[in-house]
Amino acid sequence: MNIGEKISQIRKMSGMTQEQLAEKMNVSRQTISKWEKGLSTPDLESAVTLCKLFRISLDDFMKGEEKVEKEEKLSLQDMIKINRRTQRMTILLLSGLFFLMIGILAGLFITALESTTTSMQYMLYRYIVTGQYESAPVEYWRLACPVILLMVIGIVLCASYIRERWREKKGNEK
Repeated sequence: MNIGEKISQIRKMSGMTQEQLAEKMNVSRQTISKWEKGLSTPDLESAVTLCKLFRISLDDFMKGEEKVEKEEKLSLQDMIKINRRTQRMTILLLSGLFFLMIGILAGLFITALESTTTSMQYMLYRYIVTGQYESAPVEYWRLACPVILLMVIGIVLCASYIRERWREKKGNEK
């Protein structure tokens, strides 16, 4: 692969147009076009500027076939897949945390409700209104079932996120 092809590939991978690269390099778009077509090559100063701009070493840029071949394997479709996976992982984590938060809030509400219904003030109020001393019969397990379900869903989603991140790290180590 010649230098022109490397420039073109690196520029496209970074999502830049020839005009944008030319502006950053303080050269004309035609100069970038000539470099990419192989009609001319960048001088040493321009090559150094390119390397700084794209954060690659001058050695890799001038003769490093191995690095460019590795970059070729990362196509636009691969980058889209990585982006989608990152979005799915973020949604998974946020939804897990959301369900946990709702479950915790609902649990706190049920606890407050239980405290209120069994308090002396409520019993006195009930006596004044209905003439009965007993507290209002509330089946707390029926209220707690959705809370438990929400928390289980949240825990499962967060655990799925953690498992995927662990697999990802384990795969990167190999």
